[in-house]
Amino acid sequence: MSLLYAWRHRLATSLLRSRYERELEEEMRFHLSLDAMQAEREGATEREAHDVARRRFGNVTYFKEETRRMAGLEWLDTIRQDLRYAVRAFIHAPGFTLAAILTLALGIGATTAVFSVIDGVLLRGLAYRDPERLVTVLESRADGGQRLLSYPTFQDWQRQTTEWGGVVEGLAFIRGTEAILIGERGPERLVGGYVSTGFFSLMGTPAYIGRTFAPDEERRGANRVVVLSYDLWRQRFGGDPALIGKTIPLGGAPTTVLGVMPRGFGYPTWANLWQPLAVIEGTDSALIKRGVHADSRAVARLRVAADTARAAAALRTVATRLAREYPDEQANWTGVSLSPLRAELLGTIRPTLVMLGGAVLLVLLLACANVANLTLARGSAREREVYVRAALGAGRGRLVRQMLTESLALAMVGGTLGVLLAVALVRLVRQMAPTQLPRVSEIAVDGRVLLFAIMASALAALLAGAVPAIRATRPAMIDRLRSSALGSVGTVRDKRLRGVLVSAQFALALILLIGAGLLVQSFRKLQAVSLGFEPSGRVAIAIFPPDKYGEPSAAAALYQRLMTSVRAVPGVRDAAVVNHIPIGGGWVTSSVQVAGRVEDATRDRQVLYRTASAEYQRVMGMRLVRGRWFTGEDMRSPTGFVINETMAKQIWPNGDAVGQTITLRRSSQARADFGQPISGAVLGVVGDVRQFGRENATQPEVYVPYTLEVWPWITLVIRADDASRVIPRLRRAVLDVDPAIPVGGDQLQGGFSTLDRQISTSVAQRRFATSLLGAFAIGALLLAAVGMYGVIAYGVTQRTREVGVRMALGATERSIMRLVVGEGVRLAIAGGALGVVGAFATTRLIRALLFDTVPTDPLTFVVTPVVLGAVALLASWLPARRASKLDPSLAIRGD
Repeated sequence: MSLLYAWRHRLATSLLRSRYERELEEEMRFHLSLDAMQAEREGATEREAHDVARRRFGNVTYFKEETRRMAGLEWLDTIRQDLRYAVRAFIHAPGFTLAAILTLALGIGATTAVFSVIDGVLLRGLAYRDPERLVTVLESRADGGQRLLSYPTFQDWQRQTTEWGGVVEGLAFIRGTEAILIGERGPERLVGGYVSTGFFSLMGTPAYIGRTFAPDEERRGANRVVVLSYDLWRQRFGGDPALIGKTIPLGGAPTTVLGVMPRGFGYPTWANLWQPLAVIEGTDSALIKRGVHADSRAVARLRVAADTARAAAALRTVATRLAREYPDEQANWTGVSLSPLRAELLGTIRPTLVMLGGAVLLVLLLACANVANLTLARGSAREREVYVRAALGAGRGRLVRQMLTESLALAMVGGTLGVLLAVALVRLVRQMAPTQLPRVSEIAVDGRVLLFAIMASALAALLAGAVPAIRATRPAMIDRLRSSALGSVGTVRDKRLRGVLVSAQFALALILLIGAGLLVQSFRKLQAVSLGFEPSGRVAIAIFPPDKYGEPSAAAALYQRLMTSVRAVPGVRDAAVVNHIPIGGGWVTSSVQVAGRVEDATRDRQVLYRTASAEYQRVMGMRLVRGRWFTGEDMRSPTGFVINETMAKQIWPNGDAVGQTITLRRSSQARADFGQPISGAVLGVVGDVRQFGRENATQPEVYVPYTLEVWPWITLVIRADDASRVIPRLRRAVLDVDPAIPVGGDQLQGGFSTLDRQISTSVAQRRFATSLLGAFAIGALLLAAVGMYGVIAYGVTQRTREVGVRMALGATERSIMRLVVGEGVRLAIAGGALGVVGAFATTRLIRALLFDTVPTDPLTFVVTPVVLGAVALLASWLPARRASKLDPSLAIRGD
């Protein structure tokens, strides 16, 4: 609104001035006519009458100037004059102009691009009403463990609203499960969020088009309805508004599309669509089991002025009561953890973007320092021009304004190019952004970003032009010019200031280089961590059987046929099945008990629960440590389990795990026997597998024969000679078994993915941060090198006569090069020292982004300054070599 008021004020002011100018002109013309008539009455000729009028009011130019002055518009003429003079000055110095504009374009463009990412991801408000009052709810226990709410627990919490203490406005529950969409492209698996009554009212976001659920549509037995996400509506249905009110075949039943949520509404983040929880409340057995704590979310809205501590304390009374009522499922889970919804949606990206924001500000400062140095050097060449203008009556304020106008013009041109660069960079980021980067669709160069670019350009103009303008117009310089006392390189203070700016550039560049070096070192160590399996040449296919395979025996038979079918594909070496693959394939846990031991009642030992086939260890290339893996006989008559090294060391630190008997709990939430105990002997121990990525510690893990507990869905893992080329044939092999199996999209959506791609995606955020900071560091290094070269080359040009005299007196080429290079080395050493100190102070801020690397890594702090020193030597050597090749006689005579 403030922008609208400002625009209206400017328009009104312009109209008033135009009106006043017209009235003033008409009044002065009227007086001219009166004076002419008076002169004619006094006997003067017509020519004499006009002369009288002109003498009184001046010529036409004076009349116009007086009119504009009285209208308050004379500043426009001054600005126009300053801009015309600036353009002429730029034309006469094309090298300086091009270097300054490109430098500013790089700094402003990079800054604007990063700001657009930070603005889209961090700064923009979430698409919910009062999002700061929305929190996610987890159960917690004394040892710090946390878990999702089960639906029966949520219902108990919702019924006991009197215990909320007046600090919680409402709760909502979201259950995640699949929704099969039957369309022209065949069956397509979507992930739906099935929401409790009042979910959309709690979130406070109206539909983009259409509407959300009415109360009678959220009851059991109501007609099936759905609300789509914006992305699904655009990608799957082409953004057709006519879809509202129509039915689509969803989950085997016609479902009416009520509305589409706006872009940015993405809670939970995995939801493609939302349906009332009543749709699956009678068919999803997990909703009636208090022990199911997966594939769901619980969100609460706090009342105004209520904080999370008060709300957690209020909800803790409910949790404590439930722990007494249901000791088997709720014992020890007496705490409540509340965290802002923003934290869940943004994940761990905030430190990365804050680091990139700081890095790009350093690049902008470095660019401004570079342009300031160029302006200072150019100012020495314009000293006589400044003196002449001062001698003709221009005051110091007028001269400073002229130079600042030039800086502003450079910054505006550089800013325009920078915005174009930012648009290209943002488009590249949106295309190549890692999947972990949230709210990618909201990253854009819009009005907010353009306003930031204008502000950045103005700041760049001030930083780059203020000091050179003030120094170039100081009174001492005028006096020195009057006496024609031009030094060889201007004043000592000018030379010292240029040196300080060069050292500052090297300091900033070194800080960025050390930060990038730490991230590279961290990334290198991360990549060196063993995964525990061989991802190359492996393809994963998520299989979600249709409802006719609901019985475990039918599903097991289907999985066997699928393995047989894909093994027959040319280029496939072997195939296996597992419920969850490593790196992004999900997880589920089970409690474990060891025969003959009495476990601490307060300790809940949980292990990762995997169901796998006899071929899985061979297909994945996992290392067998002791004992054996499953055989075909184990699949037909399962009697035992395989565990990993971590589990073996934790439970049997001083003994052999093979042959020991353990008891697990069936962990498939969709099966009727969920939670039932199964016992067996430990058949073998395999090497640890990094199930959640290289940077996460390994967890205790147990492998169960897939025929002992047939998972409702499964993942086919195929080892092939050429994973990417074999995928189309694998698709046909799956559909040949049953064309109703949804195979489309990525691996998590029921499609295909190579394990190499899964692993690459798992480190995409680190690669993203490392690549961007590395690019900024290289740009900073180039700017610092250009700044060093420019200052040294300018100094050599100004000291041409001195160099000639030295050579005439016997100085050798080596001594001249040592003289010139020495100046550059001194500046680089000073900047390097400042940069190392600055890096020690700032690299601690990126500690959370480092893996197995300390912020003061000695190798990085030694190698990086050496690299920067080599660049400084090169930047100094080039002008030094040119100086050493001067002809002494020509150098002395040329001055």
